[in-house]
Amino acid sequence: MLPVRTVAVILALSALAAPARPRVGVLFWHDSPNDREAFEGVKDGFALARLDPAYEVFEAKGDDAAARAALRGFEARGLDLVYALGTGAALRARDEVRRAPVVFTAVTDPVGSGVVGAAAGSGRNLCGTASGVAPADVLRVFRAAVPGLRTLGAVLDPGNPVSRAEVAALRAAGAAADPPLAVVAEERPAEDLARQGGVREAAARLAASCDALWIPIDIAVYSRADEVAAGAATARRPVLATAPAASRTAAAVCVSVDFRALGRSSVEMAVRALRGEDPGAMAVRRPRSYRVIVNLEAAGRSGFEVPLALLASADEFAGVAGGR
Repeated sequence: MLPVRTVAVILALSALAAPARPRVGVLFWHDSPNDREAFEGVKDGFALARLDPAYEVFEAKGDDAAARAALRGFEARGLDLVYALGTGAALRARDEVRRAPVVFTAVTDPVGSGVVGAAAGSGRNLCGTASGVAPADVLRVFRAAVPGLRTLGAVLDPGNPVSRAEVAALRAAGAAADPPLAVVAEERPAEDLARQGGVREAAARLAASCDALWIPIDIAVYSRADEVAAGAATARRPVLATAPAASRTAAAVCVSVDFRALGRSSVEMAVRALRGEDPGAMAVRRPRSYRVIVNLEAAGRSGFEVPLALLASADEFAGVAGGR
């Protein structure tokens, strides 16, 4: 649910000077369910603000040249605002859009992935909302799920700035924890992960030496979550996730934000930019809360029993056993 304060601010801002029907360019870098949920939230937020944008939506499908050409087209046509959905879109909008305000959302770690230089503000025509759950919170949930967790394995595409930054942040948090947690990464290029059985092989290698496997926000991995589960099953290891798509099939426990609510909250920044405020002076907004999703069927397939305390505090249950 959108916080009451955010609703009030959006309504107040909508009464100030802004285009009655702003022209908004929207870039999707790839077909991410997180990004699509965030865009639904963006549309909710504009409706709440009593604005009816004319959207120009471009689906890049992972094509760098096409994405950059679309962004240059938004700029050439003088659109009022550009929305960048996800890290890949935000990185390209950072490079290509110089005049129109750019608002990003569903970006896991804007600083770690290089979208902005500092969380206090970009210093240019760029602002937005981060979607990553604080590494300390992720670690807390994962250890509540797997008591005694000391080694966590993750498969990732090293060319993906999202998972690369996410794994680095959790590794740093784990090293500082008491007792420490070692995050072991199996890095495979996207083309290798796309090969039939590629993710399963990498996951099985990790399962042989780790207490649990983790599916980070890496589309090459979470789109093949069933392969991670199959690899984990070779050593009967539980699967944890920060990618919510993985909670539907493979992950026993997932910790994530509500992407639709995240998109809605970003509209406050968009409306402020439309009425002339400097996007570069707006600090990156981070989620104030997260959701814990439990999939009892996925847990059962690996012979893993979710602790009662975590079951009692879960926000959502996925899978047939969870009533979904």
